[in-house]
Amino acid sequence: MNFATSGKLSLAAILISAALQANAGISVEGEQGVFSIGGDVEFDINLRDKNATDKQELNQDGRLLVQIAGERSVSGDRYIKAQAQPLLKTTGDVELDDAWIAFGQANNWELRVGRYEAFDLFPVGQDTMLEYATAEPYRANAARGRGDNGQVGFSKTADNLYFELSTKFEKNATTADKNAVFVRPVVAYQIVDSVRVAAGLEANLTADDKDAANDFLGYGATVNYSTNDLSINVNYAFRDFDKTKQEDTTIGANLLFKGFGLGHVYGDVDKGTSEKVNTTYASYQFANVMDVEDFSVYLGTYYSKVDDTENKDLGMRIRLKYFF
Repeated sequence: MNFATSGKLSLAAILISAALQANAGISVEGEQGVFSIGGDVEFDINLRDKNATDKQELNQDGRLLVQIAGERSVSGDRYIKAQAQPLLKTTGDVELDDAWIAFGQANNWELRVGRYEAFDLFPVGQDTMLEYATAEPYRANAARGRGDNGQVGFSKTADNLYFELSTKFEKNATTADKNAVFVRPVVAYQIVDSVRVAAGLEANLTADDKDAANDFLGYGATVNYSTNDLSINVNYAFRDFDKTKQEDTTIGANLLFKGFGLGHVYGDVDKGTSEKVNTTYASYQFANVMDVEDFSVYLGTYYSKVDDTENKDLGMRIRLKYFF
């Protein structure tokens, strides 16, 4: 819903207007630009059966995300914008997804500072429930973002080519002389309307013998095929540690067809001996529940097993999702 005004609008007035409306998302335009507020609710009912601990768990969890954004355009297609996404969880905790400011030129370049997620080099599709029987495999996302110590990123678009250079600063929680500073360049190319390829790496610029966990070089690549009803992702990621003997390899593929999602992730952690985990997940979206365009119910499940062990997990989930 859009409101136009020739004068400045106070935040209080905007929030009062938002509270009186039932539409999904509200946008208000004034002389300082466009202010919008919206978000989504995501509540889950979960059943997990973990063979390694011989435990079953039935629970309910979820969160409410509030998105607050503002954007101001100036001459020459230039702009400045900011966004914040507080997360209110059913546990009572309050967390934060995004909190950033950016400026640039539309369809050209952008500089972003704050807390955000960079380009996804290992998209998993409709992952209503995706968990693992062991530690989560490496997905070229260790330096992707939303860390607690800040980020800076630059992106450039030229026709079908997209380039992004993002950074992530880690806290120095070790005895290392310097905190870890990651760089994460990514290049994506739209070959045709339906096919896009992307590749990138993440590396620690301040590698330190005393911070072996952050001393690695990682790579990722993904291919996406999309039409009106079908989307397919094929992904690959690899990470090699410098100070410790460890190599991580992850391969994944997934598809989404008219609300039905199916995917598989294979992960291999080699520390001299190899731990391999195979995880298959599926989900279905019932859209427009009760004829409400922004309300969906998802059914999801996953099965994960570590090779040559009895370590296996099975999970099922009902998710209620509503955009407001």
